[in-house]
Amino acid sequence: MSLFQKTAIALARSPGAGRAMRALATRSSLARRFVGGADIAEAVRTAARLREVHGIRASLFYLGEYVADPEAIEHNTRQAMQACAALGGAGLDVHVSIDPTAIGYMRDDALGRENARRIAAAARQAAGGGRDWVVLDMEDSGLRERTCALHAELLRAGLPAGLTLQARRRRTLVDLAQVVGQRTSLRLVKGAFPERALDHAGRARIDQAYLDAATLMLTPRARDAGFLPVFGTHDDRLAGAVMALAREQGWAPDEFEFEMLYGVRPDWQLALRRLGYAVRVYLPFGADWWPYAVRRVGENPRNAWLLARSLAADGEYFG
Repeated sequence: MSLFQKTAIALARSPGAGRAMRALATRSSLARRFVGGADIAEAVRTAARLREVHGIRASLFYLGEYVADPEAIEHNTRQAMQACAALGGAGLDVHVSIDPTAIGYMRDDALGRENARRIAAAARQAAGGGRDWVVLDMEDSGLRERTCALHAELLRAGLPAGLTLQARRRRTLVDLAQVVGQRTSLRLVKGAFPERALDHAGRARIDQAYLDAATLMLTPRARDAGFLPVFGTHDDRLAGAVMALAREQGWAPDEFEFEMLYGVRPDWQLALRRLGYAVRVYLPFGADWWPYAVRRVGENPRNAWLLARSLAADGEYFG
């Protein structure tokens, strides 16, 4: 992990930096463009508008990662549970994404596991027969094994749990092989915060690793098991290759999903919808937008200019 990325993580976890940046939220185009609402009600309205106007689905994510305070952990957990109820009440997919570090894993693994079960149980109760999942985000490499174990535990309990895996990690195909034959949702991303000792080397190799994983996700065995492949990418070259793989294996365009960040490449999101593909946006909500924004910068240093510029400029999103 580079010094730049270590600095980004430190800033994301800094309470002082977070307080200062939250004070700018009302006039920050970064918050307006990339965050779907200040609270659950606003986020659900955004999700409903995206679905009604553009046919784009949403996965709600409450902004509150990297917390160890018991009250903050409980607050984050309740926000996710209430989001499930609100999505179900609106007739939308009961689909939320959660970070293990937001619900207890920075304090105690047992607490994190229990809170994940509470959220997944709330999703099951609110589900209306759509694509209803609680998807576990993949964070730092130190959490990989525990996140995969949590996913397996939730599935054994009959709860609607999904998982995120990072193509850049060399062991991802091993982790993927353990879940591709199950009824679950798997979000494949390239992955943030490179770690040389754990990763494939170079962009070309990471892209190939992504396609190797996509090939496994799009097998007839996966479809027969009720497995839902989700391809998290803003790279149209990779998306085109995934489309070709899906056609070769007989998957219809709406039998798998492309997922992108809310506010990023809306033109490409709409183009995919016009082609008949299922599109979902990762839709953050809440006031604590600073760690999320800094992580986007940490993933790609070129995003630093967007962050700096957005603090003074207005931003718009088609949703």
